[in-house]
Amino acid sequence: MTTPDRPLRLVPPAGPVDLAGPSRAALLGAVDVAVGLLTVHLPRWHAVPPRWRGVPSGPDTDPATVRRAGAQARELPDAAALAAQAEALREGATLVRRQHVDTAEDLGPLWDTWAGPSADAVQRRVSALARSAHGLVGELGDTADVFEVAAGRVAAAVRDLAAGAAAVRPADPVGGRHPAQIDALLAAVRVDPAVEAPLRAYAADLEERLHRFLAAAARSHAAGQEAGARVRERLAAGGGDPLRRP
Repeated sequence: MTTPDRPLRLVPPAGPVDLAGPSRAALLGAVDVAVGLLTVHLPRWHAVPPRWRGVPSGPDTDPATVRRAGAQARELPDAAALAAQAEALREGATLVRRQHVDTAEDLGPLWDTWAGPSADAVQRRVSALARSAHGLVGELGDTADVFEVAAGRVAAAVRDLAAGAAAVRPADPVGGRHPAQIDALLAAVRVDPAVEAPLRAYAADLEERLHRFLAAAARSHAAGQEAGARVRERLAAGGGDPLRRP
């Protein structure tokens, strides 16, 4: 009779995942404030004569686009939850490995004293279990890697979106003027040539804030979608969540 199969593979260590960034509540609060400011000012921006604006009207200057970006922020996965799932998967792999190793150690002395058909049958069963445990430890570890990568990418997307929301600078009046002051300038467009300069400055300031927010929102949404897709693909390839209870 031969000895049992090789020891189980070690569970790979967790990779570094940078989860630094605002909480989900803080992020969504900042996004809501940014969306509110931009959607309040965009109708005024549209009232500025087109020749005084830096960009033409289009989808990116539509308040609906800004509101949609705010809604998509709520679709971002939870990076902390993804990282916690990765840790749970590694713990599951470690448990499987430990239980198999303990069983192998308990049976080890038998291989020197037990021989014959019954011993061969037991060894075949132990070897089959070892192969299954090898596969399960590998699946759990590989799936944990996917969750960790996803957690890191989502956390980076959250930081990017938070920076985009901060770039809207809600505390700073757009163009250095409050909405009522802008309304007064717009009312004088046809009669006072002096309003051109402040309205140009107003339009340029709003366009810069809008561009930075929408660009960050688009990047973060794409990163969140990709991270979620990678996780779903991995779970589908492995038959679903290996830790989910039936």
